[in-house]
Amino acid sequence: MLTDLGHSSSVLDSVALTLTDGRELGLDNLARTLSLMPRKRWPRAVRDQLSTLIAIRPDQPPAPADLRVKLWPKERADRLLTYDALEPLPGLFAVLAAQGKGASHEFGELALIGDRDKAYDAALSNLAGLPLPRHTRRRVDPRVGGSWVEFLDSPDAYGAARVTVLPELLRRVLGTGFPIHGVLVAVPTKFELWVHVPVDEEAIHTALTMAWLAHKTWSEEPYPISPNVFLVSPDMDAARLVTSDLEGCDVNESVALGLLKALEAGREREAS
Repeated sequence: MLTDLGHSSSVLDSVALTLTDGRELGLDNLARTLSLMPRKRWPRAVRDQLSTLIAIRPDQPPAPADLRVKLWPKERADRLLTYDALEPLPGLFAVLAAQGKGASHEFGELALIGDRDKAYDAALSNLAGLPLPRHTRRRVDPRVGGSWVEFLDSPDAYGAARVTVLPELLRRVLGTGFPIHGVLVAVPTKFELWVHVPVDEEAIHTALTMAWLAHKTWSEEPYPISPNVFLVSPDMDAARLVTSDLEGCDVNESVALGLLKALEAGREREAS
């Protein structure tokens, strides 16, 4: 179909197309769009989306109102990132991006962006102002009473990136402040952010179950981000609590112990 539009391309990391002129066309919005419509409508949708992507002028500075951030795993950031990006979760970088009509563009360098700090201020403010993600709540282990996880799924490509505005999400979606002992989060794909608010020692069991589910989602769904589970504090300092891979799950004992001590201290304060 790109040939019909006068271009040729190659596939990049199974999530984008690279044109012969060097431009990269992200396919995340297209993948989500196609998943929601009958197959017979796919050819028209693909042609419309590719036409939109080809018409984008990547050499134009983005308007401040269009700025967002997207998460890049460390492997991609090491290859393409040339500036000091925010790292909201260990090994995951919040890269500046711009949302155009029907497509977005990610920036590995600041040539078109200008001042880094001003760009991030605008991007995070815009991200916080996006429509709220769809919210469902369920216990990830029916045998564990406190294993409630909040599943936040976004129709746009900034679902996982919303971890950068987590305090705002907790307030607006869950109607709660940021607990002093922190929350557990997972971002298995670009569209998803999972949150667990720990209440007792069962949080470690819940973290392991979350990691198992995150790894399954990360390995099977389009646009994977991370199979791991993180502990995020109220000041947005994050640590990897569970590392998940094909061999199983590995718990960071020092992070787990710190969480359990904080929960115990909180119970003692409430009892006094």
